[in-house]
Amino acid sequence: MNNVRIRRSFHAAFFIPMTAFGCFLAGTLPTYADAVTESARRIPVAYRVDVVVIGGGTAAVAAAETAAQSGARVFLAAERAYLGEDLCATLRLQLDEGQILTDPLAQRLFPDGRSTTPLTVKRALDGTLLAADVRFLHGCYVTDVLRDQDGRPAGIVMANRAGRQAVVAKLVIDATGRAWATRTAGAAAEPWPSEEQQFERTVLVPGTGGGAKAVVRRVGLALAAGDFASLAGAEQAARDRTYVEGQLRASESLFYVPPDPIVCRTAPAAWDGVAGCDLGHFQPAGVERWYVLSGAAGVPRDAAAELLRPTALIALARRIGAAAAGEAKRLPEPRGVRLTGVRTADVQPGDVGESLQGLRPIGEPNETIAAEARRLPVLGRYDVVVIGGGTAGASAAIGAARRGAKTLVVEYQEALGGTGTLGLITRPYHGNLVGFAQEVPFPDQRHNVEHKMEWFRREIRTAGGEIWFGALGCGAWRDGDRVRGAVVATPQGRGVLAAECVVDATGSADIAAAAGAETEYGAGVADIAMQGAGLPPRPLDRQFVNTDYLLVDESDMLDAWRALVGARQGMNPAEFDAGTLIQTRERRRVVGEHRLTYLDQIAERTYPDSIVLSASDYDAHGYPVEAYFALFPHDAKTLKANHPAPGGQCYTPYRCLLPRGLDGILVAGIGLSADRDALAMVRMQRDIQNQGYAAGVAAAMIAAIGGTTRELDIKSLQQHLVEIGNLPESVLSDHDSFPLPADTIQQAVLAVGRTDRRLEACKALAIVLSHAETAYPMLQARYAAAAPEQKRIYAKILGFLGDAAVVPELVEALDQINAWDARILQGKMAEYAHLPTPIDSLIMALGATRDRRALPAILRKLETLDANVTLSHHRAAALALEQIGDPSAAEPLAKLLGKPGMSGHAQATLVALPESMAQRRDRTAPLREIVLARALMRCGDWHGLGRKLLEEYQHDLQGLLARHAAAVLESPHPSSSARP
Repeated sequence: MNNVRIRRSFHAAFFIPMTAFGCFLAGTLPTYADAVTESARRIPVAYRVDVVVIGGGTAAVAAAETAAQSGARVFLAAERAYLGEDLCATLRLQLDEGQILTDPLAQRLFPDGRSTTPLTVKRALDGTLLAADVRFLHGCYVTDVLRDQDGRPAGIVMANRAGRQAVVAKLVIDATGRAWATRTAGAAAEPWPSEEQQFERTVLVPGTGGGAKAVVRRVGLALAAGDFASLAGAEQAARDRTYVEGQLRASESLFYVPPDPIVCRTAPAAWDGVAGCDLGHFQPAGVERWYVLSGAAGVPRDAAAELLRPTALIALARRIGAAAAGEAKRLPEPRGVRLTGVRTADVQPGDVGESLQGLRPIGEPNETIAAEARRLPVLGRYDVVVIGGGTAGASAAIGAARRGAKTLVVEYQEALGGTGTLGLITRPYHGNLVGFAQEVPFPDQRHNVEHKMEWFRREIRTAGGEIWFGALGCGAWRDGDRVRGAVVATPQGRGVLAAECVVDATGSADIAAAAGAETEYGAGVADIAMQGAGLPPRPLDRQFVNTDYLLVDESDMLDAWRALVGARQGMNPAEFDAGTLIQTRERRRVVGEHRLTYLDQIAERTYPDSIVLSASDYDAHGYPVEAYFALFPHDAKTLKANHPAPGGQCYTPYRCLLPRGLDGILVAGIGLSADRDALAMVRMQRDIQNQGYAAGVAAAMIAAIGGTTRELDIKSLQQHLVEIGNLPESVLSDHDSFPLPADTIQQAVLAVGRTDRRLEACKALAIVLSHAETAYPMLQARYAAAAPEQKRIYAKILGFLGDAAVVPELVEALDQINAWDARILQGKMAEYAHLPTPIDSLIMALGATRDRRALPAILRKLETLDANVTLSHHRAAALALEQIGDPSAAEPLAKLLGKPGMSGHAQATLVALPESMAQRRDRTAPLREIVLARALMRCGDWHGLGRKLLEEYQHDLQGLLARHAAAVLESPHPSSSARP
């Protein structure tokens, strides 16, 4: 147990009277009296199964396993990023005195028969479903119930980071704590009582003699209702009163026995104990083909409390799983399945936008079902709604609330702060420590990560903001080109949060994309590249765990599942817990009014609307794609450096937060409008905190005037940011420094040849490439007049600009080289992060000319490649050959792919992904294979080999590879304007 001894003790109850809390609750009840239109549409079908299980607790897993073992096809939808929330989210990790474990699953959950750890639970439940061949996904909220042609339940609709999908099923088992899906299906429930209810929150504090002690805090709350908004408010009120300075962990959610159970076929009064009980207690009255498997079932409340003890529901889950499988076998496949609608008269104008592509951002859905037009309730109206409470989102909520805006931040995870808290990258690397960022605490010798989470939460609450945990942004309410609110999925279903301004702080522009904004991912079809990611363990005794062993596309639900489950299966089982937030450094980005580039940054471009001044070295956990990185000069030090590419300070303009063609929404965090190579300079936590704060203040200013995002008084915003120290006063008079004067460009053309002045040459190269049209004739003239030692520098630059006149010079230089040069790493944590070497630069420059005269020299180098040669050399050759696109390169590429170790790296099944550097799976091999297969396709292919390999990768569980393979197959010949 990670050397942690957990002992449980109880502290006194806290009571929150209605006068202090009930007023907040009364105004937030979802009602169809205030609703927006959701037009008719078609929802992709993700799965067709016999039994769908809703919920990820131990009982849900036991029921799913038993149903599968009984011959049923089963799918399980879990809301959290792991299984076992009944134990892990509440930290109920110890058995009651004298409790005996007889079920094999219970024994795996509590291997010592007394206590357990969250990681033990999560690994055991993952492994149980994998062994039973039960498909399951994380981060899925059930939002609707499907109906067949006779109006009977026929499955569910779920929302997640990929949008919404349908799961068609013969029978449903609702194993969620409140059985909200059951209520949605039409089941009646007992009313929520008006009297005080008892809630528990467990806090782990340091124990005497080491280890940890579990302190259970009982909190009495009188809630006006039992809806999600009320419980979200109760969560915050309970946290206000239970936080302990120095705590090691605290439960994600409150534990309580639902006081408003479902009305079931068999009345609670008929309950005579668990053994041989009537399953009618778990079948809602008036709802066919449905079971309730939780404390919300129709049993007496004291019996429900007994059933909610750890592992106590497993035996009943076995019975219900077997009964469900048996009933499903007798039922026909559902016919005429649809999502029924509700009359849409008297609702707000506009419509709901969302992603309906399916579980993966690849291709079109194979099957869809009709969703009729409906009314979507407005859950609340705010000045500013922030979706995502990570590094940017928590800061944005503080900025907006401090400005006096009525603010709500919605966060899927258990706490605020994102990568810097739950992500466990708790030390600032670089970043500009100024202004608001100076307020934000980082863990130190006095404070741990819990302190930082609580700081964000308290600052928002103190400023008057509201917080919802456990809810997910999954769409946008749009009226014309104006975003008027965000659609959120809660455990209770979907609804709209209306706002004067929405801040999309999802980190991947999820809300903007749902509203129809143009977005970018990676380098597009031209190349495959992404910064590395990881899922960290979450120990109690360490605050900083920085990992990089994955490549993850979080908008791909199968890839996220692969990463979460595979990483947990590969972790040291002695760890206390696994993290729930994947440490991604690059995601989907919006296309905004301005697109920040790395060349802007190195050329020190200024803007009239700057809102952040960032500072970093070039900390990219992966290889970049901009031609600059193949051309900037090296010295002996940079060839061995961890981050050899230039860094420095750079501005981000407000326009990078404005999605092109949309109003009413700002995109904050790493989903902003930027070239992927520019992200490494602006994604440091301190800079993202300042960016988020600026976005929050901007949103509040927009809401205050009732204006549009483009009507913001940018100088007033800048003045405020100058006053608090975020920006230097010079921004108030800055203008756009681009385009630079011709004489400055001419000086830069001269400076790029001065390798003895490396830093000057690096900046000069950025100026030249960002002003290529003006610089081109100057470069030609300089090439003609240059001394021999400088001539090759200008030849390579001209080659990258497509000048075929330099081909003989470059071919001669390449043919003089007999051996490959050593790799250059751009970030040592990523083993595949190879910058182009000087030899690679020659090859890539030749390819960029698209001149067939370059082929023989490149092919001679291709012959010397094999699986032992650095990735950058394979990638350079592939990029060059596919740009020339000559069929004569196809056979040599095929022969290279046929060499030992070069092919067969696609991953169609789950594998354990150990975080250990010594054991983890090499990311180089699949990247090498896919770039060569792409080049083979673009050179005409060879006996279908390139297509065959790409089709294999199209079904790879790794989203980056699957997305890129699908894009290449759809567009095998990119335009000639594609960057190398």
